[in-house]
This record gives sequence, structure tokens and C-alpha cells, in this order.
Amino acid sequence: MRSVADTAPAEPADMKQQTLRILIVVALVAATLVLLHSLITPILWAGLIAMSTWPLRQRAVGPRGPGFAPWLAAALLTGAVVGVFVVPFAYVVVRGWHEVPALLRLWTSSRESGLPAPEWLVGVPWLGAWLAQTWNERLSAPGELSAFVHSLAGEFDFARGRSLAALIAHDTMKFFFCLVVLFFLYLDGDALARQIVVVVTRELGPAGRRTLSLVVSSIRGAVNGLVLVGIGVGLLMTLACIVAGVPHPAAIGLATGVLGMVPFGAMLVLVLVTVYLIAVGSTAAAIVLLALGSTAIFVADHFVRPKFMTAGTRLPLVLALLGIVGGLETLGVLGLFVGPTLLAIVVAIWRELAVDDPGGTDRPAVALE
Repeated sequence: MRSVADTAPAEPADMKQQTLRILIVVALVAATLVLLHSLITPILWAGLIAMSTWPLRQRAVGPRGPGFAPWLAAALLTGAVVGVFVVPFAYVVVRGWHEVPALLRLWTSSRESGLPAPEWLVGVPWLGAWLAQTWNERLSAPGELSAFVHSLAGEFDFARGRSLAALIAHDTMKFFFCLVVLFFLYLDGDALARQIVVVVTRELGPAGRRTLSLVVSSIRGAVNGLVLVGIGVGLLMTLACIVAGVPHPAAIGLATGVLGMVPFGAMLVLVLVTVYLIAVGSTAAAIVLLALGSTAIFVADHFVRPKFMTAGTRLPLVLALLGIVGGLETLGVLGLFVGPTLLAIVVAIWRELAVDDPGGTDRPAVALE
């Protein structure tokens, strides 16, 4: 029989081996982050999109759906994501191209006879007279518009133009790599999800698995609350502008949907459209649009969006709002989704620490799929 003294040295050896393994893992993770630091943003975007749309992927390959092959489902879903981003951009480009002849006529007319302030500008509440006077002082004389544009172009030198071109090319490559990563996540996401669950459960226990489920639920709630509600508000704004006779209703609806993801962004577009209607003399339409639009935005921001964002996470509304604003300020558009998710994780950890029965298993877990 081996004595206690014979087995004692094994514990320090095991501890040294475990410490060495942890250091190696940390070093490898740090090296990977340094290697991929310029691609972290598109990888995070691909992960967010994949997690938020994963139920669609499972339905596409499952027996209750069409039963597509995984590669076909991945290709179709990636193509749908491309359409979501490309179609609005293509609309803006096509719409701008159709406006080129009118802009050229306006440019020629401004060089020959000036560009007086439009009549509706005087009707802007409280600021109309000042805006019209400022416009006429700077643009009403012949050639003033050309001089103004040339002054702006003079500040845009070759170095800035080259930097802008490099930035556009860099962002285009980021978008391409985001799509590539997204395709392979759709293709092999099942295996990756199982591996993540195994590692988190082994290293962090049941609490870690519950937190992992909470992360997935929080991301889906943020996407549904921001994107889907923004699309709904944008569609309502488009229809309202068509009824009220506002020019370019689709462009206004697109702006409302995009800005609607930011707190008070949709309300800003609504106020600007209302001011325009008052300026052109459609006061009754402006009042109706403002009343109905404010009601729709209020319901969306205070009832529909919080219902999506806090479903399954039990994140207080005020923390969800703080996560959106703080994430937007810190990480840009990506922070709109990362901020609420991070606060949901913090709240979940706090509840785990504050619970009377840390080992209890009666708390429901959110499914990963």
C-alpha cells in the first residue's frame, strides 16, 4: 500500500501542469487576438447575425421545414443577409442617379441667375425668415453655389481623398469577410455550438451554461427589438408619407427605420417631416402625421421594443436603455447589440451571486437553438 507521503508530491505536479496549460491557452488566445485584431469587428457581426437568425437556419434544414442541405441553407441565408444590406444601398444609389439631371439643371441655373431660397423655406416655423435670409445672402447671386461648392472641395485635398478611398475599401473587405464567416457559421454552427456548451459546462458548471443561454437570448432580443421594430416603424412612416403627399416616402421610411434603432432617432425624422409639411402649407396633414406618428413611436419604444429586448433575460428596461446608449457611444452600431447583452450577463451573474440556493436547479434555462 502506498503511503500518503508517496502521493503528496503529485498534487504540486498536477497544479504546475494545470497552471502551465492555462498560461499556454492564454498566450494562444492573446496571439490569436493580435493576429485577427483587424477582423474582430466583422467576426463579431457574423456571430451576432448567426445567433439571431439561427432558428431560421434550423427550420430550413429541419424535418418541419424544407429540409435543405446545410450548404444550401447557409448559401440562402447568407444571400438574404446580403440583400438586407445591399437593397437599401442600391435604392439610394438608383434614386440618386435619377436625380442627377435635375441637379445638373439646378447647377446650370444657379450659375446663370442664382439660386433663390425655395418658397416653402419661409414657412418653416420660427426659423423660416432667418433661414431664407441666410440662404439668399449666400446662394441667391449668380455663381454663389459654384463658389460655395468649390470652397468645400478645396478643403478636400488629395490626401483626404486617398484616405476616404482606403477607408471604403477597408470597410468593403470587412463586409466580405463578415459574409464568409457567416456562411461557415451557418454551415458548421451545430458542431461549434455543441463544443462551446461542453467547454462552458465543464469549466463553469450549470451557472455558466445558464449564462451562455442568456447571452443567446439577449442577442436575439436585441436584434428583434432594434431591427424588427425599426423596420416596422419605417414601414409605417413610409405609408404615412405616401398618404400625406410627402416627397420621397421610401427614402424617409428608410431613414426612419435606420435611425429608429437609436433612442429618439425616429422622432427626429418625424419632426423634420412635420416641419416640412407646415412649411408647404399642409398644416392639417402635419398635425395628423405628428399625432399618429408620435403615438406609433411611443408604443414601439415603450411597449413593443422592451417586450422583445427583455424577453427571456429579465433585464430591467432602464438597463436595456443604458446598454443601448452606452454601447452606441463606445462601439458604434455594434454596441447597440453588445451593450444590452453585456448588461444582461452582468445582471445574470449578480443574480447567481445573490440567490439563496446557488446550487439550485429550478431556474429555467433558455434553449440555445
